[in-house]
Amino acid sequence: MRHLIKIAAALVFVPLFLALLFMMPVEFCVSSWHLWRADAATEGRVISSDQKSHHGNTLSLIRYRYTVDGRSYESDRVRTGWISNKAYEAGAGGLAKSLSPGSQVSVRYDSHHPEFALLAYGWPKWSVGFSLAVWGFLLGSYVFGSEDRRPSSHVLYGLTRGMVLLGFLIVFLLPPTLEPKIIPTLLGTGLALSAVAGVYSWMRYSRVPPGDLFMKS
Repeated sequence: MRHLIKIAAALVFVPLFLALLFMMPVEFCVSSWHLWRADAATEGRVISSDQKSHHGNTLSLIRYRYTVDGRSYESDRVRTGWISNKAYEAGAGGLAKSLSPGSQVSVRYDSHHPEFALLAYGWPKWSVGFSLAVWGFLLGSYVFGSEDRRPSSHVLYGLTRGMVLLGFLIVFLLPPTLEPKIIPTLLGTGLALSAVAGVYSWMRYSRVPPGDLFMKS
C-alpha cells in the first residue's frame, strides 16, 4: 500500500515540479519578449467583456478595438505570455468585472505589427514567483556539504533562500500582473531577504562545531 501511495504521489508531483521548473521560466522569457514587442501605446474601447470561473480560478474574456495610423484592429489578448493569456488566470481574473462594453482602455501594441496588442503590461506573477521559488529550492540543495550538512557558503545560502522567500511572497501577496515599475522594489526586497538569510546561516552554522551540527541534524 505504501508503495502505491509513493507511486501515486510521484505521478502527481514530479510532473508538477518539472512543469514549474521549466515551463515557468519559459513563460517568463515569452512574457519578456511580448513586453519588448509592445513598444507603443494607444487608447481603445472594450467590445465585449465576460468572466468565467472554474474551481476557484477566474478568466477574463475581453475583446477590444483600437486604431493605429487610421486603421482599426481588434484583439482578445489581455496579458503577456504563452500560457497565461489562455489559462484561468488570464486577464487577472477580476479584470472583466471592472470593464464593460464601451469602456476606454489603454492598449499596448507592436509598432511594427499593430495586430499584436495587450492590456495588462507586465509579467504574469506565476512566471516570476514560481521560477524564483523552485529554482531557489533546487539550487539551495547544492549549498550544503555532503559530510557535515553545513552550507559551503553563507552568501549562496542567503541568495537561494532569498529567492525562495521572494518567490512565495510574489505568488501569495502581489497582483497577477507584475508591472516593470515594481521590479526595483522586488530586487531590493530580494536582496534584503537574502541578507537576512545569510546572517541566519552565519549565526546558525558558524558557531557550531561540525560534529555537533552533524549529530543535531
